[in-house]
Amino acid sequence: MPAAGDHFSFGGKVAIVTGSTRGIGRATAQLLAKRGATVVISSRKPEACAAVCGEIITSGGHAIAIPAHAGSAQDCQRLIEETQNRLGRLDIAVANAAVNPVFSPVSSLAEESWTKVINTNLTAAWHLARFALPVIAQQGGGAMVFVSSINGRFAMPNSGAYGISKAALEQLTRQLAVEWGPKNLRINAVAPGTTRTDMIRALAADPAFIKSVQSRTPMQRIAEPEDIAAAIAFLACDAARHITGQVLTVDGGETILRGTL
Repeated sequence: MPAAGDHFSFGGKVAIVTGSTRGIGRATAQLLAKRGATVVISSRKPEACAAVCGEIITSGGHAIAIPAHAGSAQDCQRLIEETQNRLGRLDIAVANAAVNPVFSPVSSLAEESWTKVINTNLTAAWHLARFALPVIAQQGGGAMVFVSSINGRFAMPNSGAYGISKAALEQLTRQLAVEWGPKNLRINAVAPGTTRTDMIRALAADPAFIKSVQSRTPMQRIAEPEDIAAAIAFLACDAARHITGQVLTVDGGETILRGTL
């Protein structure tokens, strides 16, 4: 347990992380628990939530599992209410759940695919915010972190809906920061570059893909979920108490070379 008074500690705090059964969400939940938070593990599948929750408890941390569909307003409301009922408070919300199910031009994208991407990547984050932020504000303040993407800043072939959803998410970050700042709530986002998660599993198995990413990244590596989790934890902790409405890029320098390669 981190020492009391440590601005990087989450001792005594409760954090919800959506999409926390794999990838960035899982790494974030594990790190917050390691730093002292009681973490609410949430995704659609109860078995997966229970497994990650068990891992954290076995490692000496504190966690509970509350399965919920991030894209459902009703589920998001239930997630917040059950967290309050079981843990008595909420200090941090991390909106991580996201999908990129299709790779096709926006002009020919099926309507159901567009709807799924926007609902999961943007509307779900809004649902979590509108139910979580009033609860956090009642306790005197806290933090919310959205997981965006560097794809929200560039037009890319066959990944338009995903990028559009992330660009809108970053504007949601700024808007909520303005609205909730007076209530001592900080709203920020993290924009990962290429990260070794299930979303790129097939691509990452191709050595040519890895080489391509490394060639356009000054750090010459692909991010691991733990790299992104560390940035999320920083923005959620008291050490970042004067940071709000910002998007922290965690990409090994990938974006600074985008226009040159």
